[in-house]
Amino acid sequence: MTTYILLRTRRWCVLPLLLVLLLAPGIAFSCDVCGCANGGSYFGMMPQAHRAMAGVRYQYLHFDTHPTSQVLHTQETFRITELYGRFFPVKRVQVLAFLPYRFDEQITTSEVKQQQGFGDATVLASYNVLNTFMDSDESRRFNHTLLIGGGIKLPTGRFRYNAENPLEVANANFQPGTGSTDFIANAFYTITQDKWGLALNVSRKFNTTNSQGYRFGNQWYGTAELYRTFSLGNLSLVPHLGVYAEHSAHGSQDQKLLTETGGSLLNATAGATLFANHWMLGITAQRPLAQNLSGGHVVARSRALVQVAWLF
Repeated sequence: MTTYILLRTRRWCVLPLLLVLLLAPGIAFSCDVCGCANGGSYFGMMPQAHRAMAGVRYQYLHFDTHPTSQVLHTQETFRITELYGRFFPVKRVQVLAFLPYRFDEQITTSEVKQQQGFGDATVLASYNVLNTFMDSDESRRFNHTLLIGGGIKLPTGRFRYNAENPLEVANANFQPGTGSTDFIANAFYTITQDKWGLALNVSRKFNTTNSQGYRFGNQWYGTAELYRTFSLGNLSLVPHLGVYAEHSAHGSQDQKLLTETGGSLLNATAGATLFANHWMLGITAQRPLAQNLSGGHVVARSRALVQVAWLF
């Protein structure tokens, strides 16, 4: 799971959001790694013009576990629809809230298991520490923006994981929620010159142990994206190209380290966002460049995100 970075364009300030993403477990068919569906998500580009907004986004993620095995091969698909909103309670403070609803499917060599339900809600707050475009009347060749903040992920999704029950999915990540209250720290930096911009982000997620004694590994995740704004009459088009990286530590069950969990992933990202009056429409695709998930037992495939939002 999701980055946001303040960027100022001629009329719009564009905000890419990379939030918390992607985590999952690892027992026979599991993948407790950054890259599955219970950790965080890449949000693509969003407008930031000191205006409130409400939107919905759809993510598609797919993973193969033990892809070369004729017996253990498992495919897991996560389709996540998420409502999100942005508010400005006080000057320089931005609050973002997210509530996902998940449709998950696991295909093994013998059966298909499906489930759906609300995932874990997330609330983030960031303080605009630096903004040379807003804070100075002087004309600058380069403008800089820095946001620093953090947030909390609440256990609103169901976590009912029992690896010994053959009727349930033997995968902690396949549950709609993690069952734990987790904490996020992040920093976002943007430099712009005319219609060009470079957005950098780094985030850290600290996971706690849930009531069933399971703890997902802590995560690092970040992004670097180059973008340009094109004016098309009353429309603005912002294509972007970059990389997304994440790393997850090993998870644990009853304080016992699960060495088959955790991992690293590097994705190439590409997409475009269209702005029209009060509307924003964006699409982003990711393709793995390098990965080592669950000791090589899990392979992340290409993923996609589509989002639409209303500014008011």
